[in-house]
Amino acid sequence: MGKVAWQIIGVGGTALAAMATRKALTVVWEKSTKRAVPMNPNDDEIGLGEALAWTIVSGVGVAVVQLTIQRYAAKNIRSRFGDEALPKNMRKQASKLEA
Repeated sequence: MGKVAWQIIGVGGTALAAMATRKALTVVWEKSTKRAVPMNPNDDEIGLGEALAWTIVSGVGVAVVQLTIQRYAAKNIRSRFGDEALPKNMRKQASKLEA
């Protein structure tokens, strides 16, 4: 059950949170700049600064939300189902547990 819970919460929750964050950032960007999100980097009407700003804002925003959701999910899965329910690369090291 723990591995299924990880798939639902850790993977699915992270994907949904990333989509929701990107949508929210798009709305905030469009309301604050009064311009559409710069989706096409080859568009002559979009300046380099604007394209870079959107890339930084959206990239950092989505990454922070994904990290937060994944850590929350791992903490809850670990406490309810044990460390073995998580993927191998997310399990605590044996030496850290002994310390």
